[in-house]
Amino acid sequence: MDTTKKIIFLLYLFAICGFANAQKSLHVNEIFDNYGKQKKAILIELAKDVLGNNTCINRYKSLTIPADPIIIRLTVNAIRLDLAKGEILMESQKDGITEAGYYHLAKTTGWTENEYLLFSAKSHKMTLIYIRGDFPPSHLKKELDKLKDLFIKVNDKQIKL
Repeated sequence: MDTTKKIIFLLYLFAICGFANAQKSLHVNEIFDNYGKQKKAILIELAKDVLGNNTCINRYKSLTIPADPIIIRLTVNAIRLDLAKGEILMESQKDGITEAGYYHLAKTTGWTENEYLLFSAKSHKMTLIYIRGDFPPSHLKKELDKLKDLFIKVNDKQIKL
């Protein structure tokens, strides 16, 4: 009986680790890790318990930093690598350089939720957003609209997403 409980517990742990590390296998995670603690960077990561029940988004992670051509190029390259079998929902370019885009990533085997990347490099700042949730690409805008009124409090400051 103890062996069965141990096996079930280990399987449960593996499932949790797989769920928590789904985004870790993405190339854009390096952008979040490498530049999220940089001076003037704003890194926000929210889970379902903070996002509330009015949205189908289960995970939200955003990084806003001052625009730097090298970091922008690295970010766009990481997005292209992660996009492999996904689809471009919207993308705008200026002089052949990607300025903004919404991307739907290919589903990971055994994964039921959709993953999205949003990118913008305008107005002297770059923003990269990772979203995971149980909704199709056609509902992305609707889910993003639900976040417009979400405020979080950090260090006694209110931040609007």
